[in-house]
Amino acid sequence: MHNVRQASERVAKQKRGIGFYSYNQIKNTRPVGRIGAMLVGGIYLLVGIYIIMRFVDVRKAEAHIWGSAESHTLGFIFGVCLICIGAFVAHVGVIYYSRKLWYSASKFRNRAN
Repeated sequence: MHNVRQASERVAKQKRGIGFYSYNQIKNTRPVGRIGAMLVGGIYLLVGIYIIMRFVDVRKAEAHIWGSAESHTLGFIFGVCLICIGAFVAHVGVIYYSRKLWYSASKFRNRAN
C-alpha cells in the first residue's frame, strides 16, 4: 500500500505533457514550431475536406448524367486520411495555446475579484 501511494505522489508531481509529447518536448519547442505545425495541420485538414467535397460533387454529377455513380472509395479514404493527419499535426499547438489562454484568462479573472 505504501509503494502505491509513493508512486501516485510521484505521478502527481510530474508535469503534464500533451498527447504523445512529454512536458520537456513541449517546453523545448519554440513558438514558431507550434504555429508552423498548426498551419501545416490546418492545410492538411482543409485539403482533406476539399477532396471529400470534390468527390461528393463528382458523384452527384455522375449520378445525374449516367444514373449511377462510381464509389470513389480510394478518394474518400485519402480525404479522410488527410483530415486525420492534419488533426494529429495541429492538435498539440491548439491544445498548448488553448491551455495558455485559459490560464491567463483565469489569472485575470482572479485578479479582478
